[in-house]
Amino acid sequence: MNERTSPQDHEAGAHCETAAMRTRLAAHGLDLSEAMLFGLAGGINFMHMPPPPGGRGFTGGRNGPFPEFTRRMAAGIGLDLDVAVTDDPERARQGLRAELDRGGPAVVYVDLFHLPYFHATRHFGAHAVVVLDHDEQTGTVTVADRPALPQTITTAQLATARASTHQPFPPRHALLCADWKAARPPAEADIRQGIRYSCRAMLSPPVPTFGLRGLEAFGAGLRHLLRSDTQPLDVVEQLAGSYVDFELAGTGGNAFRNLFQAFLAESAELTGDHRLADAALLCADSAGRWERLLGLLLPDWTPAFAELGETYRAKEAEFLTGTARSTAAAARLGERLPALREAAAGELAPVRERLAEELAEALRAIAETERELFGLLGEV
Repeated sequence: MNERTSPQDHEAGAHCETAAMRTRLAAHGLDLSEAMLFGLAGGINFMHMPPPPGGRGFTGGRNGPFPEFTRRMAAGIGLDLDVAVTDDPERARQGLRAELDRGGPAVVYVDLFHLPYFHATRHFGAHAVVVLDHDEQTGTVTVADRPALPQTITTAQLATARASTHQPFPPRHALLCADWKAARPPAEADIRQGIRYSCRAMLSPPVPTFGLRGLEAFGAGLRHLLRSDTQPLDVVEQLAGSYVDFELAGTGGNAFRNLFQAFLAESAELTGDHRLADAALLCADSAGRWERLLGLLLPDWTPAFAELGETYRAKEAEFLTGTARSTAAAARLGERLPALREAAAGELAPVRERLAEELAEALRAIAETERELFGLLGEV
């Protein structure tokens, strides 16, 4: 195994794809922050997909799905990325073996529902992990993921996760291949191109529920949800789901705004462009407004709501620690969440109108700040 990718050198990750790319590049001596990789990919956006009948909507803060996002990230460091996909499990196994035999770790995509350390209740197949090594004698692999410690799983578990056909985003055994030695530090033009991608996403979205327009539409939708006759448990499920999407689902915090702020600050230092330093301050302001919004999605106004929010955060902290004990503790906390959501639903009625108003106002404040932010970045 390459010394640079040993389990002892592993770092915790804020976002699965940027963490995986960072680990893969480090194997060839190129040390880049997750924030820089995220910004090069033009990572910031806002998106809201309304719920289908009987389902839950999806909210997010990233610009573009896999592999669009991933190709932009690779291009920003001079890589021509090949995304190898197949529906043949044996071909996928051989491809992974060949990538490992070439001397580096391998970035693969999986359905996190099938990773035992996640204890996930939903399928998501666009999750990136790095296979660090493969022990054929024991039938195990070591993977680097977002937890602070590498995780050991069986080859069968990895194969199942890679082969999942569940929506959304079935992984199709995706494996990233490139001439990794050709990766280079980003140039100023790459940084500005990444900013251009984000500006387009926020200022000229393809649909009205994306970008700056989407922020205000989402606020109006939350106000309608809370003022309608929607059942309390359904309301709580949607609020909690958005909290997870924005804060806990590998965003780096505050709907990816923390990562984007760090990218802008790092870029200001690299380019000497004072406008980027000003933009970093505006993005920090935006992140603070997102923190206010997240506090309203699971407010501490009632005992059950307060315990629900605390339990989500404690579960995430245990998961990221990455030890066997903490992973088991995260699973136990996850088992408590359905009952806590029901209890919060029972306390919703007295705070429903207040929540409707304050959530809508919080999203208006975010939109106002980000309109100023992306106006400035448009000049950059």
